[in-house]
Amino acid sequence: MTRDSISRVVRIWITVILCFLQITHAEPVQYCKFGYNGKHENAEVDFCMGVTMHKNQSSEAYDMYLSMTITRGSDLGWTAIGTGSRMAGSLMTIVYGDPLSKEPPIVSIRTATGHHQPKPISSEEAGGAEIRLLQAKWRTVDEEDALAAVSSSSPIHLAEVALVCYSCNLWPVTGKGGHPITPMATSLPWIWAWNEDQQISELTDDVHLNAHKHRAGNGGWGTFYVDMARSLNPADSIPSVPLIHTGVRTLGTSDTPLNGGATFTWFHHHTVAQIHGFLMGIAFLCLFPLGVLAMRSQSSKSFKYHWIIQLVASLCTGLGAILGILMSWGSFNSPHQVAGLLVSLTLGCQAFLGWRHHVIFLRVRHRTWISHAHIWTGRLIMVVGWVNFITGMLLVGISQGWTLLVAAIIVVEIVGLTFWVWACNRRNLRKAEESDMPWRSEGEGEYFAVGEDEEDTEMNEVGDNDKHESSPYDPMLRKHDSA
Repeated sequence: MTRDSISRVVRIWITVILCFLQITHAEPVQYCKFGYNGKHENAEVDFCMGVTMHKNQSSEAYDMYLSMTITRGSDLGWTAIGTGSRMAGSLMTIVYGDPLSKEPPIVSIRTATGHHQPKPISSEEAGGAEIRLLQAKWRTVDEEDALAAVSSSSPIHLAEVALVCYSCNLWPVTGKGGHPITPMATSLPWIWAWNEDQQISELTDDVHLNAHKHRAGNGGWGTFYVDMARSLNPADSIPSVPLIHTGVRTLGTSDTPLNGGATFTWFHHHTVAQIHGFLMGIAFLCLFPLGVLAMRSQSSKSFKYHWIIQLVASLCTGLGAILGILMSWGSFNSPHQVAGLLVSLTLGCQAFLGWRHHVIFLRVRHRTWISHAHIWTGRLIMVVGWVNFITGMLLVGISQGWTLLVAAIIVVEIVGLTFWVWACNRRNLRKAEESDMPWRSEGEGEYFAVGEDEEDTEMNEVGDNDKHESSPYDPMLRKHDSA
C-alpha cells in the first residue's frame, strides 16, 4: 500500500467523521405508538412524535420544533398529542383529513378549558408563544416501504407534519395538569388521544370533533413523558425539524415518569441497553481489532492468540445480539436492528470459513475461494459492526461529544491497522529480497480481515527442510525437491 493509498483512506474517514458531526447535531427524542394492523377493524392508535428545543438568540426564548407521523388507512377519525397531563391548558396538535382528497392533512392547534371540546387558540391564549406550520402532507406507503410489512387490505397512508412553536416556554401554565414547556424539564408529561370512526365532512381547522373513547390505553387516550432537556439543541443556527426514526418506539421518552419515580420496567430496559452497548463496544472497538493485531504479531503462537480473541469477541457479540432482540419487543424493523442481527449470524459463517480455509490450506498449500471468502467476510463484519455501533449510540441518545469520540477512535483504528498491515508486508518483502527468496504478489500477501493468521501456523507444520526462523506472514518458501 503506497502513501497515496494511505492518504486516500485518511481522507475518506475524515469525511465520515464530518458526516457523523452532521448526524449527531441534535439529540433524538421520540415517542411512538404502533397499532395499525393494515385494516380499519380492530386497529389501534398509530403515531410518532419527535421534538427538539432550541434557544432563539434573537428573542432569548426557547422554540420547540415538533414532528409527527400518523399512519392510517381511511379518512375517518383524528389523532392528537398535547403537552401537560390533562386537556385543560394543554397545547394540542390535532391531525385529521382525507388522504385521497389531494388536500394536505388538517393540522389544528387547539387548547381546552376543562374536559371540553378543544378550540383553536387565539393570540391572547398563547401568552406570547407563536405556532407556525412548516409541513403537512400525505404519503402513500408502497410495498417496498418498511411500514408496509403488515398485511393490508387497503392502501396505507402516512400523514407527515412539522411545526415550530416560537417562544414556546411562554405558553401559559393553567389548570391543575399544566406544566411549563422548558428545556429544563426532564420528565414533561404529554397526552395523546384519538378517534377512529368520526366522518369529518368539513376539512377546516375549527371543525367539531367527536370525543375519543374514555378508556385509557389504546382505547382512546393515554400519557407519556418526554425528557425535554435531552432534546435541547445547543447550536446557534436554526435546527432542522426532528427526524422520526423508523421502528423505534421510545428515545428519551417513556410511558412512565423519567425521574426517580420511574418504574422497574423502565430501569430494567435502560440497564439492558447499557449492557448491550458495553458488549458490542468491547467486541468491535477492542477485541476484533486486537485479533487483527494478533494475526500479524509475528509470534509463533499468533494463530492461537487470534482464534481465542476472536472467539471471545464473537461470544460478546452473540450475547449482545440476544439482549438487543429482547429489547426489541416485536418492533424489529430499524436498520440498526437488522444490521446487528445479520452481523451476529454472519459471525457463525465466518468461523466456519476460517476453519475450512485452515484445513484446505494444509492440504493444497495455497489459498482457495474459501480463503478469499473468509477474508472479505471479515472485512465486511468489521466495517458494518463499526458503523452499527455508531448508529446504536445515536438511537439511544448518547451525547454528541461521546459519539464523535467513538467515531474518531474507529477512524484511528482503521488507519492504524491499515498501516500496520502495509508495514508488515513491506518488512516481509524486504526480508525476502535480502534472503533471495521468492515473494508472492501484494494481493496474495495482504490481509485485513477477521482471522487470517492461519498461514503462519500452517507454515510451522512444513517439513524440517522448509523450516526457518520465521514469524507470521514471512515469505512463502518453495518446496525443495526431494531429489
